[in-house]
Amino acid sequence: MEEKGEVLYELGPKFDFFYELTMPTGKKMKSSFVLVIVTIIINVVLEFAKSFVEDYDHFYYMPILKILSVVGLIILGFMVLLLIARIVMQVLEYKGIKYTFYKNCMVYENNFLNQTKKTIEYSNIREIEIRRTLLDRMLNYGVIIIYTNAEKAYGSATVIYAVKDIEKHYNNIEKIVHSGNIMNNPIKTGDVSKDFETHDQFIDAINTGEVETKISNEENHKE
Repeated sequence: MEEKGEVLYELGPKFDFFYELTMPTGKKMKSSFVLVIVTIIINVVLEFAKSFVEDYDHFYYMPILKILSVVGLIILGFMVLLLIARIVMQVLEYKGIKYTFYKNCMVYENNFLNQTKKTIEYSNIREIEIRRTLLDRMLNYGVIIIYTNAEKAYGSATVIYAVKDIEKHYNNIEKIVHSGNIMNNPIKTGDVSKDFETHDQFIDAINTGEVETKISNEENHKE
């Protein structure tokens, strides 16, 4: 990390149970949650059936209903444990994901179970995009997509899921990446001995006539 310079910004996904139920990343958690709800409904129906049998003296069916009720409770307990396990796994996975922004590049790391690490130079970034659904807006979440110049489709974008306070993070990332591109590709004027490292410096030079004069002098010299 030291050779990349100072860390300018760090970002990671933030877990929210209800938000995850709407995201592709929470697919397994959502299926477990649905199974828990279905199992609860089945157990409630069995309890009503037991009450019905007792009220109408249909005791012949009572042993069967008791067995089914016990099995239903066991299945419900298993489903609840499975849901809890998947929630814990998702939280741990998010804690292992980090996006670190340096002066000239960003580094994506995922240290949960298998390790993944990728470096993206700002000069290779084409576009930064925000995507938000109506629910995202309500929960103040969203997705940031960073498009690169990679030739292969599967490697042409880095998706940052579950971003809380997304507008703030997007603005900060956009400023860092934009600044990095300018530093990597300095704006040149007619005076080859002078480069401008920021866009504001270049605009100021145009407004004061510095760039225009130097370009005009170079063109007159060529003529």
